[in-house]
Amino acid sequence: MPFPRHHATLLDNLIPATRQAVLQAGTERRYRDGQVIHRQGDNNRALQVILEGAVTFSRLDAEGRQVTMATVGAGGIFGQIPLLTGRLRTHDAMAAGDARVLHIAPESFNGLLQRHPDLREALLADLADALAQALDLLDDSQRLALPQRMARYLLAKAGSPEPGGPPTVHASQSDIASALNVTREAVAMALKHFRADGMVETRYRAIVLARPDALHAIARLPPP
Repeated sequence: MPFPRHHATLLDNLIPATRQAVLQAGTERRYRDGQVIHRQGDNNRALQVILEGAVTFSRLDAEGRQVTMATVGAGGIFGQIPLLTGRLRTHDAMAAGDARVLHIAPESFNGLLQRHPDLREALLADLADALAQALDLLDDSQRLALPQRMARYLLAKAGSPEPGGPPTVHASQSDIASALNVTREAVAMALKHFRADGMVETRYRAIVLARPDALHAIARLPPP
């Protein structure tokens, strides 16, 4: 499984002229920590680019609980599914800390795709990477022990909202339990062992990866 929050972002994979065109095509908006960007079910087909800060995505589970699914940092994009398919928003999106987000209308983005072939290629690669991550998580759930699954989940979901800051997963233990389809007690026990070994630090609705290299060893992943 990759370590996507520290990968090159879609913007990184564009030539300078295309990157500049994308940044000039939208409207920048600022959000305070915890401010809602959109709700699940909203009919909004704009594409968003995170210029600064981070955005957390969540949705209601079968019991009506709000479960954090992912946190995306600066340079990340979201809104690809509504943009390309016309479907409604599938998750709630909320600023995790103060954030600046660029909103690009579908008409403007379609024009960019026609004028800049490298943008189309980068978007397809981004979607393929997201699909690969989802398939990896499904495969992990069927064949790996919980500590290994936990390590892979934390590495895959970690982000660094502040430049130079430590990789951090913005999720509660209940969120992680729902994502991995295990009990909260099992997650708490795994985190207790990780914490005792100095690999993570737990904070309110956040887990700081103090030793990503050690987590990579448990996950049996190559170093990033």
